[in-house]
Amino acid sequence: MYGLLTDKKAVVTGAAQGIGKAVACIYAQNGADVALCDIKYEKAKETAREIEAETNCICKAFAIDVSDSKSVDACFDRILGDFSRIDALCHCAGILYHVPILDMSVSEWDNIFAVNVRGTFLVNQACAKIMKASGGKIVNFSSCSGKKPTVEEGGYCSTKAAVNGFIKVAALEWGVYGINVNAICPGATDTEMVRSTFITSPEIEREWIEKTALKRLGKPEDQARVALFLSSELANHITGETIIVSAGEMMSQ
Repeated sequence: MYGLLTDKKAVVTGAAQGIGKAVACIYAQNGADVALCDIKYEKAKETAREIEAETNCICKAFAIDVSDSKSVDACFDRILGDFSRIDALCHCAGILYHVPILDMSVSEWDNIFAVNVRGTFLVNQACAKIMKASGGKIVNFSSCSGKKPTVEEGGYCSTKAAVNGFIKVAALEWGVYGINVNAICPGATDTEMVRSTFITSPEIEREWIEKTALKRLGKPEDQARVALFLSSELANHITGETIIVSAGEMMSQ
């Protein structure tokens, strides 16, 4: 690749699979040592070994429950002990319930907010406390669902809209420390979560593809390349932005 993160120390949450795995991979390909954090710790360890074998970079797995403050603090303490500093964070961890609002349980509503909103707050805060000393880049994965309503995504849309608001305030408050905070809003991307929840037939897949200008679903790597850009010196003057990566599906937004 391009060595955009040579000698950098990076953290990726939700790194065991999907977009998080693609981000961890492209970070390492560009010279960063990477901490792969996930509640699926064993799978994160497999992913770390796989990426480390393909690159010359150090990749280590760390267990984390982003909704739990003690877990987040302990995870970042361990990362700091092993990596000494953090130059870039990409927060990808999140969950989705595809259910009508009238059928959604209180526990489902609370859980999606705990992971997607509280998790974003806890992870960003823990990382920014470390980055205060020397600056850094923070990238959060939001969603196009945070910018437009989608049927049966009342909880998910609400949490991603909250993330979009949070990153703007974080960017304002942390800019004085040299910390850039941005978010990526993916459109239809071919991940395990999307395949298991939305694209359940060839007909539905075609419908999704037809909504895009490029006439294809996104790949995790499409999103990861934007995370790489936002985590590099190429994006030094970009902060507080929500970058839509949707193959043209969201042009009007």
